[in-house]
Amino acid sequence: MTRLAVSAPGKAFLIGEYAVLAGATALVTAVGRRAVASHCDDPDRPPASPLTEAAYAHVRAYLSERTGTFAPGPLTSVDTGSFAAGARKLGLGSSAAAVAAVVGFHLAEAGLDPEDPEVRAVALRLAQTAHAQVQGGGSGADVACAVLGGTIAFTRGEAPVAVAHPAWLHVGFFDAGAPAITASFVQQVRAAGERDPAGHAAATDLLRRAADLFRGGYASADPDAGLTAIRDAVALHNEGLRALQRLSDAPIVTPTIAAIVDQAARMGLAAKPSGAGGGDLVVVFAARQADLDLLGERLQREHGLAAIGRLPVAAPGLRRDERPPLSSRMSGFFRLGVHGRRDAVATATAIPRDRFAALDPGSLDLGSADNLIENVIGTLELPLAVATNFRINGRDFLVPMAVEEASVVAAASNAAKMIRAGGGFFARSDPPWMVAQVQLTAPRAAGSESRPADLAVAAITAARADLLALADSAHPRLIARGGGSRDLLVRVLAPDMLVVDVVVDCQDAMGANLLNTIAEVLAPRLSDMTGWTAGLRILSNLADRRCAHVTCRVPPNALAGGGFSGAAAAAGIASASRFAELDPYRAATHNKGVMNGVDAVVLATGNDWRAMEAGAHAYAGLTGTYRPLATWRLDAEGWLCGAISLPAAVGVVGGATKVHPAARLALEILGATSGAELGQVMAAVGLASNLAALRALATEGIQRGHMSLHARAVALGAGALGPEVDLLVHRLVQSAEIKHDRAVILLHELRSESR
Repeated sequence: MTRLAVSAPGKAFLIGEYAVLAGATALVTAVGRRAVASHCDDPDRPPASPLTEAAYAHVRAYLSERTGTFAPGPLTSVDTGSFAAGARKLGLGSSAAAVAAVVGFHLAEAGLDPEDPEVRAVALRLAQTAHAQVQGGGSGADVACAVLGGTIAFTRGEAPVAVAHPAWLHVGFFDAGAPAITASFVQQVRAAGERDPAGHAAATDLLRRAADLFRGGYASADPDAGLTAIRDAVALHNEGLRALQRLSDAPIVTPTIAAIVDQAARMGLAAKPSGAGGGDLVVVFAARQADLDLLGERLQREHGLAAIGRLPVAAPGLRRDERPPLSSRMSGFFRLGVHGRRDAVATATAIPRDRFAALDPGSLDLGSADNLIENVIGTLELPLAVATNFRINGRDFLVPMAVEEASVVAAASNAAKMIRAGGGFFARSDPPWMVAQVQLTAPRAAGSESRPADLAVAAITAARADLLALADSAHPRLIARGGGSRDLLVRVLAPDMLVVDVVVDCQDAMGANLLNTIAEVLAPRLSDMTGWTAGLRILSNLADRRCAHVTCRVPPNALAGGGFSGAAAAAGIASASRFAELDPYRAATHNKGVMNGVDAVVLATGNDWRAMEAGAHAYAGLTGTYRPLATWRLDAEGWLCGAISLPAAVGVVGGATKVHPAARLALEILGATSGAELGQVMAAVGLASNLAALRALATEGIQRGHMSLHARAVALGAGALGPEVDLLVHRLVQSAEIKHDRAVILLHELRSESR
């Protein structure tokens, strides 16, 4: 039976944050971070808040009055983990979304459709009443957006009006790195208005004019005219914010926000704080996603500031969700047996139990295998397992892993549990940019005409726009999905050899085939314009522009065990990390531990593990010295802090991800919605695998940790069956001689005793 789940989106102000409090009309859009209300048995679920309790009280009263008999079930659990950025919440309206989700859930529980306009009208009234009861002031725009979704024009005291989001406008969000206290800022601005009514009125007038101008640009069908109006409106809005800041002393436009705004302006884009300001979110407007990605790359390189992924706008409002949030905490999962584990995963993911037949031996039939590769004579199967305890960006994942080595899955799950104690993993991704390469060599034949290297570079650079357009012509469907070429670079490798690198946004594909096609299309044109001979035309597997970046913090007490205190274990892990940073011989084995986990997820999901290995190790040596992919440090509080950056050229579309039945099911179990999110999961598993290995090495030693798991493999190799396996493993470990010959002798003794 499918569990009921109802979700509501967060919100972001596009314009009019402070002006709406003075009666102006604001534009607010729903964003793709959702609060999900569902029945939940997760022991880590957050307790009810005054907001959700108020929402429950109001919806319960409404249902009792409406039906006279229906009583809703107990207050539901609400998951707002997706609103987190590390240890803090982003200013995307998580509390309003939680209130809306609770109301929507209990209305759905009573048989009402949360997507029905009449039901949404009731939900909006109940949610706004509950929110105002607990929060006091505020405009109510965030609750309206959470219930209705899309983009709305919101004026206090009036019904929200749906506004179509222009197809030409791309919106990006950047984390300015500090929490904003909206109520405090509003209070300071209000107090400033009482002290200086004229100054406050002048600032508010700027904000009101900015909102009007912005709405005109937003409604324009002409991208050039629309973006020009939006740029002018945003500049006026920021001027008004600075006027309010001078009046109130509230830090509305922080230095970090100013850096983002200034950099965006230099690139012809428009940026402003979204919400009250104060260091939380900055929203950027552009005519192309590529411009937002380029801004993100520059801000990351020059200021260490990160974009918040690709956050959809005009997201759907209240709705039922087919897949409720799952808990990856599954106590005793390893004891359940294969069928019991399948039942548990099916229940958690809402995947029909019969779909797991795709994991039965022989699910990849010989006919399918023969069509995948050449000269097929059979199939080679690997165990496919599920790692538990993973929580990434506030969301739980059950992670499929295909690997033949004992201890890899158990170690990753155990380390993820330690990391979970510190809040889980925080992850972000670079844009899905890959490089297609065309090699050019100077002709050697007598009488052949070619330009010198510097002139060849100049010719290619001058034709950059035409070459990028030619590259895009090779994949019109990629362009339609928002991808395509982003940059073209020429490098002189030697006096007689050039390489042209074309940077391509591959969206959710790994991208090898489309990159190779682009290189093939460009090669003749490059040869014609330079007189140089086109050689290799192929992608690069050094995906250093497409990394997943994952961090975590682990409390020392989570690391304690085996006779070692948490502080001692943390210090040992940090020391082991430093060893890998100083010695490439150690770094190689350190990174092998990372890739134990990464490769297992890559294999399970039908991606190219050879490409991942090549990219990871090339990235590790990019500085000229082979370095560890994952590093660990102790912070001022004694917590262990881990970080990994991993090239993640993986996809959720194309290749074996669609052909292999087990890979398709593995992706469905994982629930990753994009190639970027899949890469984040892989990096998190790599970081967890590394933590497990370093903790074992720094405490009791890695061999002891492997002992019983290795003994199981030896027992199976000796011919143990069924219940014999556990008994033989116990005797092998006791004997401290885990070898095949010893296992055969002990198995013979065991069977003699049973007879």
